[in-house]
Amino acid sequence: MLPDLVSLGAGYFDFDRNSPRVEAVDFRLEHRWGMSLLPKANSYFTGWDKYFQIHPMVAVESTSRGQLYGAAGFAFDILLGRNIVITPTELVGFYYRGDGKRLGSFVEFRSTVEAGVRFDNEMRLTAFVGHVSNAGITDLNPGANTVGGYLHIPTSMIFGK
Repeated sequence: MLPDLVSLGAGYFDFDRNSPRVEAVDFRLEHRWGMSLLPKANSYFTGWDKYFQIHPMVAVESTSRGQLYGAAGFAFDILLGRNIVITPTELVGFYYRGDGKRLGSFVEFRSTVEAGVRFDNEMRLTAFVGHVSNAGITDLNPGANTVGGYLHIPTSMIFGK
């Protein structure tokens, strides 16, 4: 079982060429639970834990333009050896535009892929690329892409055991 993580992220919101483009600095705070849901679904998956885990997570994201996004979903850890981790995440949440990009709905979906290093003390340093959109639930759906990085800290290092 991996530890619970507090994840601090920063990035470049709406970095690519899609229109209309409304760039901003992106800030993220997340909590990822360490328990894997996969073996809880079926005991057959217990042996998979050293290679693949599914973790519940919650996130709050804000930008320098006053946008705010609160969401919940899942992180899918793919563990390559002891120190390499690839983590796709899927979230659904509520979006407040502020002075930022009009995404077409207050309900938005965020898909992100991270790749990075897991240290012996369970801290992680990862780079990410992600996309947020309303998945076509409204006519306006420009989406926005973000690129950046995370520092993941075990909660025990912050709050003690």
